Amino acid sequence: MQDYFAENPTYPPHLFRRRYRMRRSLFVKIVQSCEANCRYFTQRRNVAGLKGFSAYQKIFAAMRVIAYGV
Repeated sequence: MQDYFAENPTYPPHLFRRRYRMRRSLFVKIVQSCEANCRYFTQRRNVAGLKGFSAYQKIFAAMRVIAYGV
């Protein structure tokens, strides 16, 4: 995740677009919209107090299922 979304990302925007077939800005808008409208996509702590998956990870997983059926 940090490879694409950090202040100084490891990979440039054109590689994000090539891999995920959308601009990074569009992906961020999708994540923000999902976080605002659905509690599932907010990062929460589990019973043990550990952080769960971030909204970015959940959206990536959902898009992978939609695209590949995996």
